[in-house]
Amino acid sequence: MKFEKYITEAKDEIISKIAAEAGVPGAKLMSLRRPLESIFPKKDIDFVLSPVPHYRIKYKGKTIILVNKKYADDADEVVNNIAIGYEGKI
Repeated sequence: MKFEKYITEAKDEIISKIAAEAGVPGAKLMSLRRPLESIFPKKDIDFVLSPVPHYRIKYKGKTIILVNKKYADDADEVVNNIAIGYEGKI
Protein backbone atom coordinates (compact mmCIF):
# COMPACT_ATOMS: atom_id res chain seq x y z
CA MET A 1 0.00 0.00 0.00
CA LYS A 2 2.77 2.48 0.85
CA PHE A 3 4.44 1.80 -2.49
CA GLU A 4 1.22 2.47 -4.43
CA LYS A 5 0.76 5.75 -2.57
CA TYR A 6 4.33 6.75 -3.48
CA ILE A 7 3.71 6.03 -7.18
CA THR A 8 0.48 8.09 -7.12
CA GLU A 9 2.29 11.02 -5.49
CA ALA A 10 5.10 10.82 -8.05
CA LYS A 11 2.60 10.86 -10.92
CA ASP A 12 0.83 13.87 -9.48
CA GLU A 13 4.18 15.64 -9.09
CA ILE A 14 5.09 15.37 -12.78
CA ILE A 15 1.55 16.33 -13.87
CA SER A 16 1.81 19.35 -11.54
CA LYS A 17 5.14 20.35 -13.11
CA ILE A 18 3.61 20.22 -16.58
CA ALA A 19 0.54 22.12 -15.36
CA ALA A 20 2.77 24.86 -13.95
CA GLU A 21 4.41 25.32 -17.36
CA ALA A 22 1.05 25.21 -19.17
CA GLY A 23 -0.52 27.59 -16.65
CA VAL A 24 1.31 30.64 -17.95
CA PRO A 25 -1.34 33.14 -19.05
CA GLY A 26 -1.90 32.94 -22.79
CA ALA A 27 -0.08 29.61 -23.16
CA LYS A 28 -1.29 27.65 -26.15
CA LEU A 29 -0.73 23.98 -26.89
CA MET A 30 1.60 24.74 -29.80
CA SER A 31 3.79 27.03 -27.68
CA LEU A 32 4.55 24.42 -24.99
CA ARG A 33 7.47 22.71 -26.75
CA ARG A 34 10.23 24.75 -25.08
CA PRO A 35 8.73 24.63 -21.57
CA LEU A 36 8.29 20.86 -21.93
CA GLU A 37 11.91 20.51 -23.03
CA SER A 38 12.93 22.09 -19.72
CA ILE A 39 11.30 19.11 -17.94
CA PHE A 40 11.82 16.19 -20.35
CA PRO A 41 14.53 15.19 -22.84
CA LYS A 42 13.76 16.30 -26.42
CA LYS A 43 13.65 12.70 -27.66
CA ASP A 44 10.75 11.91 -25.30
CA ILE A 45 8.43 14.66 -26.61
CA ASP A 46 6.38 14.21 -29.80
CA PHE A 47 3.81 16.54 -31.29
CA VAL A 48 1.16 14.57 -33.18
CA LEU A 49 -1.52 15.98 -35.49
CA SER A 50 -3.72 12.90 -35.83
CA PRO A 51 -6.50 12.36 -34.78
CA VAL A 52 -6.26 15.78 -33.06
CA PRO A 53 -3.20 17.92 -32.28
CA HIS A 54 -1.57 16.76 -29.06
CA TYR A 55 1.75 16.18 -27.31
CA ARG A 56 2.85 12.66 -26.36
CA ILE A 57 5.54 12.51 -23.69
CA LYS A 58 7.29 9.28 -22.71
CA TYR A 59 7.88 9.21 -18.95
CA LYS A 60 8.97 6.19 -16.92
CA GLY A 61 7.30 3.65 -19.19
CA LYS A 62 4.05 5.64 -19.43
CA THR A 63 2.80 8.18 -21.95
CA ILE A 64 1.53 11.58 -20.85
CA ILE A 65 -0.85 13.37 -23.21
CA LEU A 66 -1.43 17.12 -23.54
CA VAL A 67 -4.45 18.00 -25.65
CA ASN A 68 -7.08 20.70 -25.97
CA LYS A 69 -9.60 20.21 -23.17
CA LYS A 70 -12.54 19.85 -25.56
CA TYR A 71 -11.04 16.52 -26.73
CA ALA A 72 -10.44 15.11 -23.22
CA ASP A 73 -12.91 13.14 -21.13
CA ASP A 74 -11.05 12.46 -17.89
CA ALA A 75 -7.90 14.57 -17.51
CA ASP A 76 -5.71 14.52 -14.41
CA GLU A 77 -5.36 18.29 -14.66
CA VAL A 78 -6.85 21.05 -16.83
CA VAL A 79 -5.03 24.36 -17.16
CA ASN A 80 -6.30 27.13 -19.41
CA ASN A 81 -7.54 25.15 -22.46
CA ILE A 82 -5.04 22.31 -22.02
CA ALA A 83 -5.91 18.89 -20.57
CA ILE A 84 -3.06 16.82 -19.12
CA GLY A 85 -3.26 13.13 -18.31
CA TYR A 86 -1.94 9.65 -18.87
CA GLU A 87 -2.70 7.83 -22.11
CA GLY A 88 -5.67 5.54 -21.77
CA LYS A 89 -7.22 7.71 -19.09
CA ILE A 90 -7.57 11.06 -20.83
